[in-house]
Amino acid sequence: MGLFDLFSNDTAERARDMANAGATAGYGQLSDLYGQGRDALNTGYGQAAGTYQGLMNTYQPGANAYGDASGANGVQGLQRATDTYHNSGQYGAYGVANDAAQQAIQRAAAAGGMGASGNVINAATNKALDLGNQYWGQYQQGLSPYLAAYGTAGAGLAGAQTGLGNALNQSYQGQGGAANTTQTTIGNNNAGAEMNNYQVGANQLGAIMGAGNLATKFFTGGAASPFSAAKGLFSSFGGG
Repeated sequence: MGLFDLFSNDTAERARDMANAGATAGYGQLSDLYGQGRDALNTGYGQAAGTYQGLMNTYQPGANAYGDASGANGVQGLQRATDTYHNSGQYGAYGVANDAAQQAIQRAAAAGGMGASGNVINAATNKALDLGNQYWGQYQQGLSPYLAAYGTAGAGLAGAQTGLGNALNQSYQGQGGAANTTQTTIGNNNAGAEMNNYQVGANQLGAIMGAGNLATKFFTGGAASPFSAAKGLFSSFGGG
């Protein structure tokens, strides 16, 4: 710092501008990196969410069918489940088993001479009901994994979305903190330059006051003034 810097704020203002430019450039670079990080988060979590969404789409028909068969979707759902069951392999297996069971009952009844008895009819009916319940239960049981898989995929999708939200929130908070630090630094730099300007004004006023005091002493014959020496010289001649 030179002597004239005591009476000028130019140096302080140049230093302030350089410091502010550095802080602004640093924040700009950091902001770009935060942006790249968020792009990567959106890409990665987006791919995960897409995978889970695809799984949900795959399992949803089976989960819906389970809801129909369980009665969760109401009477219309049960009707859909019945129609679907009639077109399923389980229903075909039930038909084969029921036919075989009914034939066995008829053969046993014929062998005992009871072909038209109420007991035979009751036995045939009960066997058909038992087989129907058995194969209907197997049909429902075969659909239950779809419901579980659909729930798992849904949980995975929710986790991906929640994870993305948390990661983005953390990123924005970090960038916000950096922005606050940058603005605080710039504010401090500006305040420092302004305070230095105040000091320059004080230096200038002090210099002016000092010069004024010196001039006053000089022209009023103070000890440091030539007039005081002249006054002493002329007094030796006895004159005023």
